[in-house]
Amino acid sequence: MKNVIKFSMCLLVMVTTMATSYAGNTKKEDDDKGKMVITLTLNNVKAGQQLVIKDLDGLTIYKEAIATTGLYNNTFNLKALPEGTYYFEHYKDLQIKRIPFTVAKGEVSFDSNNGKTFFKPVVRKQGNVMYLTQLALDKEDLNVAIYYSSDVKSDFELIHAEHVTDTLNIERIYQLSPERKGEYRVVLTTNGEDFVENFTL
Repeated sequence: MKNVIKFSMCLLVMVTTMATSYAGNTKKEDDDKGKMVITLTLNNVKAGQQLVIKDLDGLTIYKEAIATTGLYNNTFNLKALPEGTYYFEHYKDLQIKRIPFTVAKGEVSFDSNNGKTFFKPVVRKQGNVMYLTQLALDKEDLNVAIYYSSDVKSDFELIHAEHVTDTLNIERIYQLSPERKGEYRVVLTTNGEDFVENFTL
């Protein structure tokens, strides 16, 4: 089901019995802090799914496992973030929902028009055949790298690399040599994300 994401700014309110002039200053400070506090709401989440905050370079600065199934609702105080562009990522079983936001001049603003949902690549092995599929709605690029090691103590060597572009339904079948028993590692890169699959043949 389609996630409905609602963002609302939470203003921190402090009740004080100080003098009027001091109370006015306190209210302004609280308003400024409130502009950096947001509430993220996600519908139809499942326990165990991941929520992360990343910067524009893909560095993870916050990560949590969603604890309960149903409605996710959490308040984030982002005042420690320097100015720049960031995004929330909600990792589901087969999809990732990316929600960009910007920190500038002490305020958080969301770019809802550039929110994006994309599908993860899926790897399945049957015998010595590996199947790779991905639904790329925006025909985004997919880089495939397959590594092999004769045992867990040896270094991995690259045995196949491929760049898939301008394809809506990516479907690949790789025939692995039955004589090359050992460890395999598949690294798939799309939408700025790396997905790693390991298996033994």
